[in-house]
Amino acid sequence: MPLPGNNIQSAFLEQVRKRLADHVSFADELAEILNISRDSAYRRIRGETILSLDEAKTLHNRFGISLDILFSDTSEMVTFHRRVVNLKDYTLEKWASSILKNLEYLKTFEQYEFIFSARDIPVFHYFRIPELSAFKLFFWMKTLIGYPDFEHKLFEPEAVPHALLTAVEKMWTTYSSLSSTEIWNEEAVYDTLRQIEFYYECGFFSHPDQAASLCDHLIKLLAQVQSEAASGIKSEGGGFNLYNNEILIADNTVFARMGTTRRSVYVNQNALNLLLTFQEPFCEQTEVYLQNLIKKSTLISKTGERERSQFFNNMTHRIKAFKDGIGDR
Repeated sequence: MPLPGNNIQSAFLEQVRKRLADHVSFADELAEILNISRDSAYRRIRGETILSLDEAKTLHNRFGISLDILFSDTSEMVTFHRRVVNLKDYTLEKWASSILKNLEYLKTFEQYEFIFSARDIPVFHYFRIPELSAFKLFFWMKTLIGYPDFEHKLFEPEAVPHALLTAVEKMWTTYSSLSSTEIWNEEAVYDTLRQIEFYYECGFFSHPDQAASLCDHLIKLLAQVQSEAASGIKSEGGGFNLYNNEILIADNTVFARMGTTRRSVYVNQNALNLLLTFQEPFCEQTEVYLQNLIKKSTLISKTGERERSQFFNNMTHRIKAFKDGIGDR
């Protein structure tokens, strides 16, 4: 017989179950994570045995489950699982590994949806071009995180660890194999241009022509994205829906649907850090918002050749104007 008050436990374990792929045995996974027998796992699932606080904490840490949703699905409070990139606990290497695992997890579902509302060009795209990957990673390590070894270094692609460059390249190839919807704005190139400008003005480039070279690589990147948008397929075979949003500057929000019932939202914080939640009301509201944003945006992949060309030409012209003005700064 289920124990009294096990509705909260049932709700908690249901949230755990929703985070597992359809082909994974819930009881087997629970037994492995909690280091208990399969029979003991079933007793907890049926509510015959109460989860200990340590067991609940283990599951919470593993899956980032919002405790708030156990008490009220309509609460205005939202609990996020926060991952902050730093020098010790959550390094850039761990950041890359974590995102890669999330992408690979999404691929385990036959049905999924991935929507990226982008303020900047979605970071995965930079990682297809080694020079842009190196600049982004160097900028994060020196300027955002403050790696001590990078304090007095000038930008050189060779300064970035090869293993890290390989890891982010794998992030791109995995993302490129997934079908996704991206919502851009012509302002998407500005963040990277500002970073290049900042390094140029501060004298952080080891060679004076590196700023212009990065602009050329950025133009090359846009040409590749434009080609993929025209076909509606990314380089590794993933479907590609690209929208031009002329209304709002987005905030780098990612919505993912796994299967038919599981949803999650990633909110970008301070360029690198991620806030993750599975709370249904928040996920539902985010999905509704993004779908409405899509309806008010222009599809520029597969169709809309004129709009697509104008969109990418405008961004390319901005980069060229910036490049031409570098010497005047």
